[in-house]
Amino acid sequence: MRGPRNQRGVALLIALLAVALAVILIASLLDRGELAYARTRNVLRGEQALAYAEGLEAYASQILMRDLAESPSLDSNNEAWAFPLPAQEVPGGHMTASMRDLNGCLNLNNLTLTDQPVWRERLENLLVALELDPSLAGAIVDWIDGDTHIDDEGGAEDNAYLAQAIPYRTGNRVFAHISELRLVRGISGAVYARLSPEVCALPPGTSINLNTASIAVLMSLDSRITAALAERIHQDGQARWTDLDNALNEAAQQNVQLSPSQRAGLGVTSSYFLARGEIMLDDVPFAFSSMLERVTGTARGGVHVLQRGRGEDDAARSLLDERGNLRAVP
Repeated sequence: MRGPRNQRGVALLIALLAVALAVILIASLLDRGELAYARTRNVLRGEQALAYAEGLEAYASQILMRDLAESPSLDSNNEAWAFPLPAQEVPGGHMTASMRDLNGCLNLNNLTLTDQPVWRERLENLLVALELDPSLAGAIVDWIDGDTHIDDEGGAEDNAYLAQAIPYRTGNRVFAHISELRLVRGISGAVYARLSPEVCALPPGTSINLNTASIAVLMSLDSRITAALAERIHQDGQARWTDLDNALNEAAQQNVQLSPSQRAGLGVTSSYFLARGEIMLDDVPFAFSSMLERVTGTARGGVHVLQRGRGEDDAARSLLDERGNLRAVP
């Protein structure tokens, strides 16, 4: 028969067990509550960030149309749209925005223009200027053309891709987004990091704006254009050429005359822009981008959104230093 001391020990164990169960239950309820709160907060902040992004998109459209009214015959990095929006305080955080002229890059979809083979030459010159293998142009052309003929230099059609560990076929269509380059044979992460800032995926038939083109894109116009000559045309990013002849006069003075075919697809105005919004709410970053087309001279004139995206290409950015040069890649 148990004595009072043994009974007190059992009662103490039961009390401790009850307390432990209560603590576990309360902790579980608190954890579920915090998780529900976090989910609700993230949903609300996500919707808030989306509303801010749409506002930034509308603001960018107004800036572009105002710029068109002020200077319809040229676009340059000296205009209002090219200056970043300073950080703006908003409930829960802040936001910034910037805009980039997509006519300042080489449109890969122009490679489908069979009546203007100059775009293939420009792509090869661009690869050389970036110290990349020019034969990559063949693989890029084969990716977007609609035939099964393998390009003589560096080309690759379905058979090359179907033989890989994860098989797939060529696109056989224009690029919908520049990130598709990563599917092309030979375009490694390091190559993509160097090439992607200089190229874009726009509707075929666009031109290159010599006022906003980079040094590498200017060098792609002719193999004789050196980095020094491109710098003179670029004018440290502040070029404001009023017409094509003035822009190419610097090259002509160095005995680099562009033929009529080489001058095709060149200009000093722009129609396509990439607007980016960086929004920070409760220390959570949200990144948005919108591809905008500014249409003039038609019944549907105005600014139209062609594409929207979320997030950033951090994988490519991480391979570049603060000057845009390729970091050492193991």
